[in-house]
Amino acid sequence: MLRREFIALAAVGGGGLLLPSGSRPLADSILLSSDPLIAEFNLQSSFERYTPTPDFYVRNHFPIPQSGKDGGAAFLGIEGKVNQPVRLSAAELSRLKIKEIGAVLECSGNGTGPEALASNGLWEGWALADVIGLARPTSVAKYMHLIGQDGFSRSVEISQTGPDAMLATRLNHQPLTPEHGAPWRALFPGWYGMNSVKWLERIVLSDTPVPSKTDEYLAKVGTPSGRSEYHPLPNVQVKSVVTYPAIGVILHPGTVTVRGLAWSGTAKIAAVEVSTDNGATWRVAELDPGGRYEWTLWKITVKVPESGVLNIACKAIDDKGLEQPAQRDSNRLDGYANNTIERVRFLVE
Repeated sequence: MLRREFIALAAVGGGGLLLPSGSRPLADSILLSSDPLIAEFNLQSSFERYTPTPDFYVRNHFPIPQSGKDGGAAFLGIEGKVNQPVRLSAAELSRLKIKEIGAVLECSGNGTGPEALASNGLWEGWALADVIGLARPTSVAKYMHLIGQDGFSRSVEISQTGPDAMLATRLNHQPLTPEHGAPWRALFPGWYGMNSVKWLERIVLSDTPVPSKTDEYLAKVGTPSGRSEYHPLPNVQVKSVVTYPAIGVILHPGTVTVRGLAWSGTAKIAAVEVSTDNGATWRVAELDPGGRYEWTLWKITVKVPESGVLNIACKAIDDKGLEQPAQRDSNRLDGYANNTIERVRFLVE
């Protein structure tokens, strides 16, 4: 079922998605789950720099909390290893300096291809460092335990968050909608989305992380002994995807301008290379870069054969020298942070 079809059928409440008044139907997206709401965004359906908010992918872990639906008063508590615990209202937070960041948000479980748990947005909010600074953290505070109103929580090392971490309250110049964490959510540009906790109600500063009770959001690596090791996931890995021509279309002999997107966690895209001969040779695509955390638009014109099949592969390389691998590490036993080279086949008639 397309996400827009689900919206047409969904009733208010009961864990269904509640859209703000006046919202248009969501665009080409694939509904994976209605409760909790999980919906991929079809990257082939938009050529815009920023993903429109109604189209932005959704990965919820639990039903949307009622406070997120009704827009009621909200508070953010900061406690733990602090000198002055605080309970902040929206009015108190509004006294902080507003910052704006364009950034891709990607679920760590996102695979390859255009149907993606990934989108690019223009975020506004307050620097997370300024927010927790209001509680005057002690010198032993090394971790933030982020707790959402829906019951989902994550433990994040403060030193890994960077100066661009923020408490986001607006997306694409509009207040966050219920499915995206209204009234505010954490945002860690360059890191996978599970840490960007929605409907944030408490931040507990601590000198220790919360131990993981499951292998969720951990890299599972097989060892020669047959035992598995678990490691924290890295930041967002370099990736590229073909968005045009759309998968499944039939091409005609001549030429076609192939278009796509590419992004990397905390690095800029330095190049996107495209192959039409199964990787024997690669040509460099033309880039239209965005901001540091945003995706890059790319395009390249390739020759379409007289008949048969046109094979297209794309790989991105960032300015740290990291590039997409041809194959996934055979020792990886999990599905997280998959950034293998995308390969697409088009029939030619």
